[in-house]
Amino acid sequence: MTKTCNIFLSVDVGGSQTKIIYQFPGWDKPLCLLMSPGVEQITKSDLKRYYDQLGWIGAPSDEQQAWVEWKGNIFVVGDFTSEFAPQDRILERKYENALYKVLAAIGVILSKHDIKPKRRKNAESQSLYINLYIGLLLPWNEYNDRKRFQEQLELMLRSLKFRGQSWNVNLCAFECRPEGGGLAAIRIKQKGLDWLQKNKVAVLMFGHRNVTAIYFDSGAIKQGDSPLLGFITLLDDVCRRVSGLERDKLAASIFETIDYSKHHIYHNECTVHPKWEESKAIAALATAKDETLRASEIEDIVFSIKLAIPTYWNQIKKWLDKNIFSMPSEVIIGGGAAEFLEPELEEYFNCRGSRNDGYGYTKRKSGERTDTYYGRNSLDHADLIWVEDIQKQIENIFEFHWKVRKHQSIRLIDCFGMFDQLKDIVREAENAKN
Repeated sequence: MTKTCNIFLSVDVGGSQTKIIYQFPGWDKPLCLLMSPGVEQITKSDLKRYYDQLGWIGAPSDEQQAWVEWKGNIFVVGDFTSEFAPQDRILERKYENALYKVLAAIGVILSKHDIKPKRRKNAESQSLYINLYIGLLLPWNEYNDRKRFQEQLELMLRSLKFRGQSWNVNLCAFECRPEGGGLAAIRIKQKGLDWLQKNKVAVLMFGHRNVTAIYFDSGAIKQGDSPLLGFITLLDDVCRRVSGLERDKLAASIFETIDYSKHHIYHNECTVHPKWEESKAIAALATAKDETLRASEIEDIVFSIKLAIPTYWNQIKKWLDKNIFSMPSEVIIGGGAAEFLEPELEEYFNCRGSRNDGYGYTKRKSGERTDTYYGRNSLDHADLIWVEDIQKQIENIFEFHWKVRKHQSIRLIDCFGMFDQLKDIVREAENAKN
């Protein structure tokens, strides 16, 4: 008897992490799969040589040793790329590498949940039909590649080969949005289309590789852009100034500092940067054993971060000036690097978190982002929308460890919005058929 397996899947192929949200029918909530962003093409002999030399390695999970096969070539994905002298592909176009990331993610999901592969004796025979409904986020500047991506993905899914096992997967639905599209969908669902059509609204995503801006005026997209101005730009600037500093460790230390500095960042009417010189996470980046040398290294790192911030912001400001035609009523914000630029964003959009209302000075709660913005002067301001209610929902659904809850939820929010929109689209299509 033939059985059918349906998978709903949303993918955000970010520069620092591939974020996947998926769900099988009957589940009460989705699951989240996070994979490193690497993709490397190797030969079958490279892979055989690796396993022959390695010997017994315990029992690594499928996502730790993910690889797919296509046209006789092997593509290692995620953490596994570190074993094969990976290239830095952060500046490459996303859509082609995204194909192998999506295939690997599907392979991990099918293996993890014991979805049986094709029968070996007869490759054309399969007692299980796998139907895939997928939502994908691409940078605005690669959005035109979506049709090419869909056609190639559909072809590759028909003979998906993951870690030596094969499946036939039928692509039933493919929805693609530019990065920021999932975030926009969340807010439109909250406020309604009528609200969007009556306002000017900007969506800003601050990722590791790209930054994305989408500008709506009366419901129509008037401008979209996603240049390579992600957080890596600042990280590389700091690393150039400090010898021996590693990009990923610097990023982790910066965001750990932000997480532990909330009462300083959100204390007065305007948000400020952390006191980098007081951060234990930043101090841990120094490697010298001698106390004097170590103190000097820490001083250099702190100075370089402080120097890099205005340089980076100047680039972001010029980009915003080009894409934000006039002051919007709302700016919907997402992306892992967004919090880092919060002080500059508040100033750019003329925001502060407290006001003198004539009867007394209303302060923001110390240690918490304001829930109401006011203008810094008599000029217009835009409300910054961090959709923190959805962030909390993401934290609760996926039960992240407390150390990564806040930061991971804002990184996942675009993918989460895309997933929610995908399910709505499929549900509406099925209702229309019935």
